[in-house]
Amino acid sequence: MEIRIGILQCDHVADDLIKDHGDYQDMFTDLVLSQDDEIEISVYDLTADQFPIDLNACDGYIITGSKFSAFEDIPWIHKAKDLVKDLYQAQIPTVGICFGHQLIAEALGGKVERATDKGWGVGVHQWQIKNQQEWMKKNPLESISMRASHQDQVVEMPKDATLIAGSDFCPIAGFQLNSVVTFQGHPEFSKEYLETLITNRLDRIGENTTNAAIESLKKEVDGKTVGSWMVDFIKNSRA
Repeated sequence: MEIRIGILQCDHVADDLIKDHGDYQDMFTDLVLSQDDEIEISVYDLTADQFPIDLNACDGYIITGSKFSAFEDIPWIHKAKDLVKDLYQAQIPTVGICFGHQLIAEALGGKVERATDKGWGVGVHQWQIKNQQEWMKKNPLESISMRASHQDQVVEMPKDATLIAGSDFCPIAGFQLNSVVTFQGHPEFSKEYLETLITNRLDRIGENTTNAAIESLKKEVDGKTVGSWMVDFIKNSRA
């Protein structure tokens, strides 16, 4: 079965880091193709107002992370929320990662806030799987560990959404609502890229949190498994 996945890019890697780490669409392309190298990829740079004209041009979409907040009053973010609503109405499978997780929540009636009481969620984090789903069955896990970098959190899921993953630090770290699935963590991030990102944000994150985050990067992660879930979710939804 031929599958085309659209990557809805919501940010860019800093210019001085692209040579070593690639841009965000490269990270997601590598993740997807590591599961099935015959999948076709289309990239839409939402920050440059490049939105899909025909939603059915792709079998499913992945919304990337971003340094922006899903609740910011920025034209392309408002337009991206409208796109999420259109994709949901059309029942086209859509996966949101980090900012994408939060954007989908906001677009479909949930709520996102800056986690001022908890601070930055950075480094390798672990979340318990709260509800096993059909698209997880090839690679089932009771918990998932992923690299993370976020200040904002989903504090209310959209109505009727099913909680997928959570922890004490981040109670809503993933959810499913019919044709959308989301995760707060970054299955696409390499250890080296996140370490550079954390180090560059030392002044914003704080020394103690930074040191703990760098230490946590020694832990194994389940990014490839989550990548397989993402691909299987899109394939199963379009079968």
